[in-house]
Amino acid sequence: MMRKTKIAFNSTLQEEKIYNNCGIFSKHYSINKKYGKGTLVNHSFDGLYIEYFHGTFNNNYIFDYSPLVNGLEVSVLIKGSKIINCKHAVEDIVHEEQETILSISKNLNGHIKYYKDIAVKEVKIKLFYEFIKKHQLNALFSKVHEYSNKNNICDIFVVPICDRTQNILTELLADNRTGILKRLFLEAKVLELVSIQVEQQKKESTNIESLVKKLYTVKSIISSNLNEQYSIKSLSKKVLLNDTILKKEFKRVFNTTISEFSFSVRMNKAKDLLLHTNKPIYEISDIVGYKNPTHFSAAFKKNSRLTPKQFRNTYCEV
Repeated sequence: MMRKTKIAFNSTLQEEKIYNNCGIFSKHYSINKKYGKGTLVNHSFDGLYIEYFHGTFNNNYIFDYSPLVNGLEVSVLIKGSKIINCKHAVEDIVHEEQETILSISKNLNGHIKYYKDIAVKEVKIKLFYEFIKKHQLNALFSKVHEYSNKNNICDIFVVPICDRTQNILTELLADNRTGILKRLFLEAKVLELVSIQVEQQKKESTNIESLVKKLYTVKSIISSNLNEQYSIKSLSKKVLLNDTILKKEFKRVFNTTISEFSFSVRMNKAKDLLLHTNKPIYEISDIVGYKNPTHFSAAFKKNSRLTPKQFRNTYCEV
């Protein structure tokens, strides 16, 4: 088990610069060398908060996350990974590279885990009451709630980064405007980014049934072709799903990984053949996808604590 250290996120930062330009309150920080390396820059104005974080920690850290003010959050992980432990969620939420999370902040009380030597590059946007009211975005709260309730998650909506989102991120990170031009630019890009997330949410909701069908197709492919050892990549191509999404959704829907499911059905088929046929062990090994009978025997013993021969001799009816 990996040891993780619990500290306050702000305690890892060193203040470099704070200034106010045309109503944009900006702060620049660096990560204290004691904890790692990197930078954090944030800008806030009129109920809008934008944060750019790029850093690497030299230990496994757990940071408390308890938002004091409720709002809508968009967190885009360009690089790296982190774990969100939400008090109201059954399982930890893995925020992976090239994913966007749309969430309601009041329900995210918990912890965020960052891992040693894994570089993280993230853009985080928070929309508070003043900004939400100005742009009449109240309906977004109900949309996120509706999706979360359907999928039994903690008011979090996760989608892969699309090309349009990537373009906005590139513009945000490259921006060197100042003053009123920066305010107008940031506001416009945030609204564009949020609209993309809502569009993707609608598409995802429409395609939930289709996704589940694809997951059942994967189960059928594995179960019907036990003599084949499929890679995640080959399965994802067969059902036209991103391999990361396939792995994550398969685990969410069936509460088991693809490899665990594959191993289980192979062993169950092997037991059935051992008990109800006279087929030699080398032939059964080939039927369930093991070209090397020695590897099959080792896997079978791991599953049942008996070798195939011992299993047959113990349980086969005389």
